[in-house]
Amino acid sequence: MTQTTHLVSFFEKLYQRHLPFLKKHKKAVTYLSSALLPIFVMLIVWFFMGAFPFGKKTLMAVDFGQQYISFYGFLKETILSGDWSGFFYSFTKSIGGPMIGILGYYLISPFNIFYILLPLSQFKWAVFLTILLRYGAISLSFSHLLIKRYKGLSTKTWLVPLLSLSYALSGMLVSYQMNVLFYDAMFMLPLVILTLEETLDGKKPFGYILTLALTMFLQFYMGYMICLFVVLYACYYLSPKLAIRGTLKDKTLAFFIPLFKTAFYSILAITSVFFLLYPIFLNLLESKGAIGGALLFSWDFQINPLDIISKVMIGGFDDNSWSKGPSLPNIYVGALSLISSFFYFRHVKDHLYQKIGAGLIITVFFVSFVNEFTSKIWHMGQNPAGFFYRFSWIFSFFIVLTAYKVLKATVKINRKEFFFGLLLMFASVTYVMTQSYTYIAPKQVKAITTFVIENPKVILFLLTIIPVISSYFIWQKKEYSLLQRSLLIIIVVLTIPAEYFLLVKGFLLTQVVFTLLTWVLILLFYFFGSSRFLWLLIYGVTIFELGLNAYLSQYTLYYADADKFTDATLSVKEVTDKIQAKSDVGFYRIGSTFSYSRTTPSLVSYPGLSSFSSSLERSTMDLFSYLGDIGVNASTQYTNGTLLTDALFGVRYYVDVKDHTQEEADEHPEKMFFNKNSSRFDLASYYHKIDENDRYLVYENPNVFSVAFGTNKVTQSILFGLNNPVANQNIILKSMAGTDTNYFEQFSFSAIEIENMEKVDGPNGQPVYNRIDKNQLGIIRFKIIPKSSFTYYFLTPSGLETKRDHLSILLNNKWLTNQKSYSQKQLWQLTHGTEGEETVLEMRFSDDEVNIENAGLVRANNIEIEKILADRLKQSMTVTEWTNTSIKGHVDITDNSDVMMTSIPYSADWTVRVDGEVVETTKAWNSLLSFPITSGKHDIEMHYSPKGLKTGLAVSALSIVMISFLWYKDKKSPLGYK
Repeated sequence: MTQTTHLVSFFEKLYQRHLPFLKKHKKAVTYLSSALLPIFVMLIVWFFMGAFPFGKKTLMAVDFGQQYISFYGFLKETILSGDWSGFFYSFTKSIGGPMIGILGYYLISPFNIFYILLPLSQFKWAVFLTILLRYGAISLSFSHLLIKRYKGLSTKTWLVPLLSLSYALSGMLVSYQMNVLFYDAMFMLPLVILTLEETLDGKKPFGYILTLALTMFLQFYMGYMICLFVVLYACYYLSPKLAIRGTLKDKTLAFFIPLFKTAFYSILAITSVFFLLYPIFLNLLESKGAIGGALLFSWDFQINPLDIISKVMIGGFDDNSWSKGPSLPNIYVGALSLISSFFYFRHVKDHLYQKIGAGLIITVFFVSFVNEFTSKIWHMGQNPAGFFYRFSWIFSFFIVLTAYKVLKATVKINRKEFFFGLLLMFASVTYVMTQSYTYIAPKQVKAITTFVIENPKVILFLLTIIPVISSYFIWQKKEYSLLQRSLLIIIVVLTIPAEYFLLVKGFLLTQVVFTLLTWVLILLFYFFGSSRFLWLLIYGVTIFELGLNAYLSQYTLYYADADKFTDATLSVKEVTDKIQAKSDVGFYRIGSTFSYSRTTPSLVSYPGLSSFSSSLERSTMDLFSYLGDIGVNASTQYTNGTLLTDALFGVRYYVDVKDHTQEEADEHPEKMFFNKNSSRFDLASYYHKIDENDRYLVYENPNVFSVAFGTNKVTQSILFGLNNPVANQNIILKSMAGTDTNYFEQFSFSAIEIENMEKVDGPNGQPVYNRIDKNQLGIIRFKIIPKSSFTYYFLTPSGLETKRDHLSILLNNKWLTNQKSYSQKQLWQLTHGTEGEETVLEMRFSDDEVNIENAGLVRANNIEIEKILADRLKQSMTVTEWTNTSIKGHVDITDNSDVMMTSIPYSADWTVRVDGEVVETTKAWNSLLSFPITSGKHDIEMHYSPKGLKTGLAVSALSIVMISFLWYKDKKSPLGYK
């Protein structure tokens, strides 16, 4: 007991010594500590994770490394090049596409300045700084709300940094860190709520208009969710107005007038940035709006409500928790905020109607978690593609804010509440322990158990601290008899050997048990009452558990290697920059047999064919799929090119990667040694090598079309068939040539062999293959012996995609790395120029009910295809000028072509002029831009202007004029804006 007294005395003296400074600079210290505390915690978390700059791992996981980082590269190149037309349209987005959606969703953040200022070689620093500083900004913003609206500096000032930390490191923020673009809305929400409350109180609305407008400008998607919450929060905040003295009319007016005024100010805020929002809205209709089902109401639960309890456990997230859904909402806020929020309804002196309003808000969120229809409303009418319940952070915000009100008051619970709380806690923990969650480990980390066994004296000393402190406070409770206090102290002391036993066995510091211990500690705090030392203990425990939750939520994810990312970026950029610098061709695209990601063209700035973005047009994805290539999951990837598609898309240049050995990879761990994602055995026949270095080969094919070529209306009016790339490519060639010949023909395999597989009737009567020995792989081998030197392809069966997670493929005993996730049948190139030589495609399955029906062998008649393409090449447009939004050139139509087909995705935003006259454009193949042409020589100009930009600018101008008028009236009139 004496040691505890000395410890309390030490911290008391330390506090008193610095008290004058803290009082003098209370505001600055509070703001600074609020901003620095999450930064400090996350630095420690990343240190133990081995993240850059403490290790080689970047903080780029999942979409950050595969998508966002490339758009930051695009942002840098666009800004510094001076050609800002790329923000409207870019040929680095698949085969071309509007960029306004990407601009509004990914790129308008003040933190992105680091990507602009730092070179590509130092993007690892930009990633680190933009995430770290955002944590500080989020916490600082929340502290500003508490100080300005909830008298954060008046009493218990130390609560401000701690609760701000709880918000900044809440569940969704640390779990979805790879979606750092969401964070801008997260530091704007407290500012929106601050100014919203001021406006509802009858103060000037200009702060609210500015913050809401800025929120929608920085992150329209999360801003939309904030707008929904503003409606709920405004009703909650104004609810006491319904209890004022007066008639029902008086009460109704007192409630609705400020509500309607705020609605009007909200409209002004949103319309002031309509110049951005309206073009984005139109773009979304063509991309995300074209995907997904209708918004239909259903009473069905999409999750078990009780499973949400697992998400308030420490570390309730892992690498399996974001991709497949519906998963569960990430609502972790730490024990202090969670337990405190429960006491709001009983112990805080808010108006009864406001408590009812708070209860209704929590109910709305709960219903939104369990019901798909309401969840879709938060997500703009659609289920998100991974990263579910993206609005759950707003719930965490509200819980933390509610908890602050409780902690600000002096709350002390009685024995009945204490034991009811214990019962609820043990029931929650019991439920979680009886379920199976991938993110909840049954035992504590092995390293902890090993340390406990090796250091028993240290552990026993640490285990005595809390019981000794608890005993001290129990002893001070004079209202209890000596016998009662003694018994309680004996029980507390007896926990020491029990805790040590559980530690040695690996059960005490499991996520669930440690969570329970933090809950009980907070409950004891409310039961026994507060003191400076107890606050210090809770401060330490809260910081530790929030940091531990962040660590457990992040360490299971795969993070890109910093050195490999830098090497991949710079080495590929060197090659593609050289191609673009030397090329004297008007228009072209660059393909490759490898990629760092599907957004590599955006990352290193070249006109490619692959892309990955939620704003990618559905029609572009469908075109790729119809032709036997990758067009799925908001992405396109040009991996299955044929002689025809190379020409159609203008793939003049192809970059191939040289083979490498494992020894080379081991000797240079800092280098990115790419594996091929496609096999183009025909490259050497149709492309000639123009450059190479120690790692890459560059090929050129002069016999591909430019951006447009002359053809006929029959070709223009083609409608493709689903899951039939062979027929679709045939019909293009037939229409161009005016023949009825099949240029892609299907043949039988020389042989199909099975090993450890048997053919049976499937559930729907179709033949499927099951493994005989379930402990061994089942193998199916497709063998061919070509009877010509043409190119041969494997037509993938429809059922193969469903088995992709249980399938590995070898081509001639080498791993085939073609992507196995697709929406329609694929054409995988097997061999070229190998007449009489055997080729073997081997599929190894670790699952049953394998359906290979409709798998096919396809041969391309290269000679005849070349003749048709050469004939069309004569009618190809010569491009003389080319930017992101403007293409100029000329064409000499020497045959009866009456249509110019382009490889530009159709959009009404493109204006085409032939010989200075505007011509009508048409959507060909339900995807591409086309327009009429006649025989002879013609000058052609194509210009792109974003749809809705002029309308958006006009609405924004009108809104800003109205806001300016209100501001002017406020300055000049005694009544102000009212």
